[in-house]
Amino acid sequence: MAKTDVTIRRAPRIWSFMMTGAIGGIVVAAIITVASPVDPAVGVLPTFGFFAIFGFAIGFILGGLVGVFLDRFTKTSLGVAEITESKERVPKTRKPRD
Repeated sequence: MAKTDVTIRRAPRIWSFMMTGAIGGIVVAAIITVASPVDPAVGVLPTFGFFAIFGFAIGFILGGLVGVFLDRFTKTSLGVAEITESKERVPKTRKPRD
């Protein structure tokens, strides 16, 4: 059986950063909508929708960039582990439901 050393490291979940950025972008869009004068011919909700689309996209991208930045520059390893390759196949079993 072959033994191999592997490095175990922690990595941020990029998807979580992207969704947090997107939600933050929508919140910023709501603040901008409330703080700026709204054209009465258009209304508040369409104005918010317009800003929310761009806020979502920009926040999504910025959140992803923050996640990638943290992944690249804060590589924290938890150590080295030794793994052993096995040719045995273990059948998957389901736990009985109560």
